[in-house]
Amino acid sequence: MVCTDRFIRRVHPILAAYVANFPEQCLVACNKESHCPCCLVKSQDHGDLDECPCHSMVDMLKTLQRKRKNKQSKKFNKEGLCKVYEPFWKELPFTNIFACITPDILHQLHKGIFHDHLVQWCISILGEKEMDARFQAVSQYPGLCHFKKGISAVSQWTGREHREMERVFVGLLSSVAEESVLVIACSLLNFIYYAQFQQHTDKTLAAMQDSLGLFHMHKDIIMELGIREHFNVPKIHSLIHYVSSIQALGSADGYNTEYPE
Repeated sequence: MVCTDRFIRRVHPILAAYVANFPEQCLVACNKESHCPCCLVKSQDHGDLDECPCHSMVDMLKTLQRKRKNKQSKKFNKEGLCKVYEPFWKELPFTNIFACITPDILHQLHKGIFHDHLVQWCISILGEKEMDARFQAVSQYPGLCHFKKGISAVSQWTGREHREMERVFVGLLSSVAEESVLVIACSLLNFIYYAQFQQHTDKTLAAMQDSLGLFHMHKDIIMELGIREHFNVPKIHSLIHYVSSIQALGSADGYNTEYPE
């Protein structure tokens, strides 16, 4: 490669971060999409706040080889692995593929946590017509997107639309949603905004973790209202790994899949 001083040198790159959406992350981690590509959490425990041990490359390779030879392995089924016996990262030096998987702000937060979960929960509470009416009633302001037809008429969502909705969403719920629902909305949106910081300190990471803890403290109201039966959702579980990933690899904003898309 041509270096900054214009000399040509032989370079040996080391894989440190792998940017991908959730299905691709699971494909790289050789596990099913009902399991976490980073840790050994059970599929029925995705809704808990407890952290689990991370995957081990050595243990996974041994399990895959044992499955390849014996065709029966309780550990293979328990960890939700797939029959990828020769993963590309098998012989990469100085690499832990499970520590390389980065947060995905676009698919996990904007499209996942916010649009697929929080917005749908609130629509179940308010009703689609009332939600559209509240978006239509938002005052127009320079630089603020105005959904004059509501949000039900939007056919294709992008990261921009999600960000514009997030700017006014808590205000729309005022006076119609229970206090616990407002707390859930505020905590998740605070988490999403903290995750987009380009620089972090111990204080911002602690605030980010507190926002996640606040959501888990009040999430039961969603089940009490009959909107959901459980929170065993991979994208909800993925929030647990954000702080540790930022500490290891830097701000999540640098790994957003929205940039290449």
